[in-house]
Amino acid sequence: MTPRNLALAAALLLPAAPASAQTTTDAGCLLLSNLFAQKAAEPEVKKIAEQTFYFYLGRVGDRVTAPQLKALLDTQGKTITDATAGPMMKNCVQTLQNRASVLDSLSTPAPAPQPAQPPKKP
Repeated sequence: MTPRNLALAAALLLPAAPASAQTTTDAGCLLLSNLFAQKAAEPEVKKIAEQTFYFYLGRVGDRVTAPQLKALLDTQGKTITDATAGPMMKNCVQTLQNRASVLDSLSTPAPAPQPAQPPKKP
């Protein structure tokens, strides 16, 4: 499963929470992950930020209208500072990892293939 598909599937497993509070946090994580995906110098950080971006995009995508999302992003953008961006992003990534772990726990490994038996001689 690709990281993008994993993130989108994990979004489907989210527990119900008050929509406004969850959407506000999700909007902040969407902003942060986009920022880290664009500005990070390390390739691994960029990759994680991109995965996180798609996860949070899936979480807010269908819950709010475009004007509501713009207002949320504007409001959340004002709360992010250089001092808070790192810890906030860490929390966003942790949420994604927790959801991915839940999804992983639901899958069962495929049985190992049995070696082919040579035909018996008469």
